[in-house]
Amino acid sequence: MDHDIKDIQEHELRSVWKHEEQDFTRWLTANIQLLASALGVELEDARAEEAVGDFSSDIVAKEMNTGETVVIENQYGKTDHDHLGKLLTYSSGKDAGFSIWLSEDFRPEHRSVLEWLNESGPKDAKFFAVKPRVVSIGDSDTRGFEFDIVVEPNEWERELGGGQSLTESERSYKEFFTELVDAYATQRPHWSKLKPGIRRYLTFGAGKGGVSFGWVFHQGPEFSVELYMSRGAKSENEAIFESLQADKAEIESALGAELVWERLPEKQACRIKYPKQIDARITGLSEAQRADLIDWGIETMDRFQDELEPRVSDIELNEP
Repeated sequence: MDHDIKDIQEHELRSVWKHEEQDFTRWLTANIQLLASALGVELEDARAEEAVGDFSSDIVAKEMNTGETVVIENQYGKTDHDHLGKLLTYSSGKDAGFSIWLSEDFRPEHRSVLEWLNESGPKDAKFFAVKPRVVSIGDSDTRGFEFDIVVEPNEWERELGGGQSLTESERSYKEFFTELVDAYATQRPHWSKLKPGIRRYLTFGAGKGGVSFGWVFHQGPEFSVELYMSRGAKSENEAIFESLQADKAEIESALGAELVWERLPEKQACRIKYPKQIDARITGLSEAQRADLIDWGIETMDRFQDELEPRVSDIELNEP
């Protein structure tokens, strides 16, 4: 049987977004989760043209799981020294944990610089080179879009669980959350599917910057569905917490359970969790116990998210 296979055609970004700053940067800011998914991170609070001294970075965002600052520099065409200098200036000024350079064509010497920075640069600073691609199939007028990762930190694949040298716990978390994410995406088709890593938790946005839902393994052992408030100011986190706590009876009645309300005075964050005691740590659970726990996590998060996400979105803060 013959198959009609057509060549993939690549097009300039300006064929879709005429201007880099006014069009592409604004589009990427509004659709930052597409880039986040390609990198295997969770990005939030993306802001275009963020001031850095007398200059402005194309996009500054926050990585939800680590709280680290993300600096993104966009460039049409082939990379040049000017944009490399901007990336380093903005990353230094923002003390960025993630520095991401987007360009249609990376010169070998610029790729080498980013690889060298990942090997010998500032501790815990991660540098990425990403090629945004507009493509079509054959002579079709329909355009597709994707990100091609050109440079990433040396240990990034392992951090995402793609390496071979995982501990038993890391491998177990990776397998558990992969199954959970697939099942939850089936339960909620419009949910933005996450890329599981090797940590004991998995989080996603709750409708307001710095606030996230999460599935988390705690000591106990315990597995919980929770809402975590981790904005820049403790006062903002407490304001959200107190607003929700004022409706505690109504929320718990809707969920049919008593929640654990943790102000966490020793931390900047606050937390509300729906816990479930489990028989063993992740590595000690049988396949049947893991399957039951995934079912519980899906059903509980589904109701938890439905109940709390609209409430979080409606809370108004006195932001500067």
